[in-house]
Amino acid sequence: MPEAEIRDLLNEIALNNSRVSFKRLYLLYYNKMFSLAKSIVKSEEVAEEVTDDVFLNLWMQRARLPLIGNFTYYCYTAIKNKSLTHLSKPQVKKVDIDDIELDVADSSATGEERLICEDLTKVIDSSLKALPEQCKLVFKLLREDGLKYRQVAELLDISIKTVEYHMGNALKRIAEDVSNSQKTAVQAPVNFLLKKS
Repeated sequence: MPEAEIRDLLNEIALNNSRVSFKRLYLLYYNKMFSLAKSIVKSEEVAEEVTDDVFLNLWMQRARLPLIGNFTYYCYTAIKNKSLTHLSKPQVKKVDIDDIELDVADSSATGEERLICEDLTKVIDSSLKALPEQCKLVFKLLREDGLKYRQVAELLDISIKTVEYHMGNALKRIAEDVSNSQKTAVQAPVNFLLKKS
């Protein structure tokens, strides 16, 4: 959902106490926030509780919602803080985001384009799953959730250089895997034709 529409929802919630707009916001953000909480607390039940608490706090503070600069970042920070408070530990470094799927399909694509896209999606998903946990999380927060390097660094309590390092590694690994898959895809028909001769 575009940032302008999120702003409109936040204004509607703050000014008119709109439960319908809050429900749309809840449905839009719940899965992302739940996934982050679960990756920190390592428990579905606790992650549900943490996520629900953050949404309850958002509703209780709804008059302030339009004042939030970057709502997505705000939500992730609230989830992180609530999760860490629940664990009563100063830092949690290991995060598991294997549940997150990358969807790059285009509904207007032709059948062949869809097949190519599905193949690329499988290669990218496989590459992401093979990445170290921190590298995987940095990639997800930057590329899928649109956070800035500085925001990811603050959220994960790491330096911006470390964020850059993880992102560089992720992109290099994905590029290598995509390149290798394309070489294999080109080589397979050639090998097949050579065997028939």
